[in-house]
Amino acid sequence: MFKYQDPYFKKAKEQWYVARSAFKLEEIQNKFHLIDKKTKIILDIGCAPWSWMQYTSWLLLKLWVKGFKILWFDIQDVKVKIPNITTYKQDVTDVENVKKILTQNNISKVDFIQSDMAPFTIWLKDIDAIRAFGLIEETLRIYNEYLKEDWRFAIKLFMWPGFDELVLSMKKKYGWKNIKLFKPNSSRKESKEIFLIKI
Repeated sequence: MFKYQDPYFKKAKEQWYVARSAFKLEEIQNKFHLIDKKTKIILDIGCAPWSWMQYTSWLLLKLWVKGFKILWFDIQDVKVKIPNITTYKQDVTDVENVKKILTQNNISKVDFIQSDMAPFTIWLKDIDAIRAFGLIEETLRIYNEYLKEDWRFAIKLFMWPGFDELVLSMKKKYGWKNIKLFKPNSSRKESKEIFLIKI
């Protein structure tokens, strides 16, 4: 069992992040440089508890990216007041409503998609695996439709049944050299999570 107040938990408190998960995205960014000065529009899928939102907005400001826009979707209420950020309580599998929201924001394509999303688990491995991959497959249409060609994403997956097949299909679609797997040091060792990266 992990200690609740591990070093990353304490570090998150010190840096005013709402959750330790911000450091996962920080490690991903430091290794793959997914966000740069040309990154103007970002979509976050499953943004609660919004620590990735904090990190991404801070990074864009640090890079002096002007006029950036970030949209965040989650089925939970996420109410924050950060410039250039709009959050929506929205099920991302509802294709029509997602499309409507993006249209209202004058967005046809995005530069980067990030997702630390996970389904609510019931601790039955096979059922949780089916739900997790079902949720990912439901959201892939967003990547296919709205991500600009040759741009990037970072998605949380779980190494449960179906994992290898999903990774193989993503490599076939986006190119073997463009798809990477990465487990940050800030992920707990016992966690089955791993991040699928498109560079």
